[in-house]
Amino acid sequence: MLVFIVPVKSSQLASDWALFSNLFERTLKSICNQKNQDFRVVVACHELPEITYENDKVEFLSVDFDRPKLVEDDWHKNRQLKEADKANKILFGYKKAQSYNPDYVMVVDADDCISNRITEFVSKQDKTAPGWYISRGYYYKEGTNYLLLNRKTFNNLCGSCIIIRTDLFEQLLTRDPWLYYYHELKELADGNSLKPLPFAGALYSMINGENHFMTAEHSVKLVNEPKVLKANFISTLFKRLMKYRIWLITKSFKKEFNFYNI
Repeated sequence: MLVFIVPVKSSQLASDWALFSNLFERTLKSICNQKNQDFRVVVACHELPEITYENDKVEFLSVDFDRPKLVEDDWHKNRQLKEADKANKILFGYKKAQSYNPDYVMVVDADDCISNRITEFVSKQDKTAPGWYISRGYYYKEGTNYLLLNRKTFNNLCGSCIIIRTDLFEQLLTRDPWLYYYHELKELADGNSLKPLPFAGALYSMINGENHFMTAEHSVKLVNEPKVLKANFISTLFKRLMKYRIWLITKSFKKEFNFYNI
């Protein structure tokens, strides 16, 4: 069995709770769209998002710790607080996930979508395999009609990217300098290595107003940096974009990811 863990931020941290709830509902529908139904979904949150979708495979957990208290005009500190809150919810969800005795677990961010092939793929693998990371995935800016396919390094930016054997999961959590879910990790501390998933497995919803890191406000700040920093940023961005391929949103893609416009 595979258990998906979905950390949900508090309504007090949302820019638009109704929008976030719509994004989360799409995520939940995408997860539950799996071809192989041998899975469960554990959602860890302070408050339940405002959704109408229901599925017997989904369990909502109310966390027992306080919401993060953000600092005014300190983006970096607030990012640490948000990431720690997210990691705490992931850990909280993981402890519950163990009651299902799963072979593997996967964290899915509350605004992303995933392929409906994941559970089927995992069910066919040797249960001693450490797990897989999603190297190929899609970036999507809400409201557009195309995607960017990252063919090699999707896991470096998006948290919805690791499928890992249950007993190895806590190696993805680091506490230095703050509690963080280390989704960039591929080589584990015990010598195990995660392998790349052999297909594009997830969609990262970018600049939707509810991302922890890639917010519209932060993107504007990057663009408005001094000329030297701006030049470096644009150069780096261009080099990164050269690794991507433009991908149209087709009917088959929508079916696989249970994707629709918000």
